[in-house]
Amino acid sequence: MIPPLGTGNDGGLPGGDLGSVLGGARKKGREDPARAIAEIAARLSPEDQASLLKFARFLEQESPAPAPEPVPEPEPIPRPENESVIKAMRRLSATYHMLDRSKLLNETSALMGQHVMQGRPAVEVIDELEVVFRTHYEKAVAQDPARRADAGDDPDSGTPSR
Repeated sequence: MIPPLGTGNDGGLPGGDLGSVLGGARKKGREDPARAIAEIAARLSPEDQASLLKFARFLEQESPAPAPEPVPEPEPIPRPENESVIKAMRRLSATYHMLDRSKLLNETSALMGQHVMQGRPAVEVIDELEVVFRTHYEKAVAQDPARRADAGDDPDSGTPSR
């Protein structure tokens, strides 16, 4: 059951704000709205659940899509002398923090395996790791709709976008 409205100078909401009404106690200062809505929906009758779903779909249609965030620039970290392959992986992962590590896994693990299992020199492996990370970053930038919208012609209008 949804808690009744309280009294006081908090807008009549028990607990002080809408977030505490919807989802109970906050965790780490952030509320998960989807979870709070699901918890409320679970307490509603099937008819009210259908109404809530219709309202949510209405809001979805009426709300503008959020603008995609552009892929951030890498945060270059200087390569130290005599760097190990493991430390290079940590450095490159921090430099290219925006990349999905699962997409890098095959190439990076193969290179690490060449170093560990086949004795390939660390300097060569690190050089190739840098190329792998940079290539994946460049692909992410090329596929980034936020960057494409800012850097060129608008394909629908035939005029440069500004």
